[in-house]
Amino acid sequence: MKRKMPTALKDGLKGLAIGTAIIIPGISGGTIALVLGAFKKIVNAVDNLFTKNFWKFLLVLIPFGIGAIISVAGLIIPFQYAFKYCLLTIVCLFAGLIVGSIPNITDNIKGQPHTKGKIIGFIIALILAGIIGVLSVIFKFGDTISNLFNDVPVYLYFILFGIGVIGATGLIVPGFSGSMLLLVIGFYEPILGLFSTNNLGRNIALLAVFAVGVLVGFIIFSKIMNHFLTKHKNGTYHVILGFVIGSIISIFINSNMFNYDYPLYDIIIGPFAFVIGLAISLLFVKYVRNHPELKDAEN
Repeated sequence: MKRKMPTALKDGLKGLAIGTAIIIPGISGGTIALVLGAFKKIVNAVDNLFTKNFWKFLLVLIPFGIGAIISVAGLIIPFQYAFKYCLLTIVCLFAGLIVGSIPNITDNIKGQPHTKGKIIGFIIALILAGIIGVLSVIFKFGDTISNLFNDVPVYLYFILFGIGVIGATGLIVPGFSGSMLLLVIGFYEPILGLFSTNNLGRNIALLAVFAVGVLVGFIIFSKIMNHFLTKHKNGTYHVILGFVIGSIISIFINSNMFNYDYPLYDIIIGPFAFVIGLAISLLFVKYVRNHPELKDAEN
């Protein structure tokens, strides 16, 4: 008789996949959870975490968390080298993932009325996301953020907590990448750098604050998004779509991209990386479209 894989191990493996999505800008952790059939289980556990059945639902989340942590830890060093030696290639890959994920978002508003309010929300989100990168070049956000991580003032801990809360949205909203948001506002690479052994104690403290922010954001946004995606799904996805499209501008026009000396091989490989990222995202979209029951789990 064929033995079934234990539920905890199965959820841990799903956590590995979700963790990979968490660290790769352009892939939504929520989308991967949706595709793997884990989205509803995770959100339900979070919604019921602070009840009399706390331990029961915590045990549901632990395997996902362990898998995600292992995945993120395994990808940190490769990504640090990628940002150092082939920035354009890695950004093109991310851009391809973002562009390819757009149909996953538009599917949620297809056939729905596009009212003036929803269009305005889309335009405002697009402008805000697009202008972040431009402002980072004008005001040299990259240098400012680098100096923050070099000097480590006390208020950096509060900033990282807030960034963690905001970044947690990618764990909850299918089609939206939290790590993409961190990349656009300039915190993605500095946070990766905290995993180095230099100033280990300080780095652990900063990462702990960021992780607490992610946890708090995960709990808060799971409830907020559950409300908005249930009561105002169409309008919410208009805003998400605007931000995702606008972020394509910011992912290329930002202070990090302007302060990098691009080697020739990076310029040559970049377009191919974009196509690869695009193809990967479109395959995910095709899979979700061919399995409508996954969409049902989202609603």
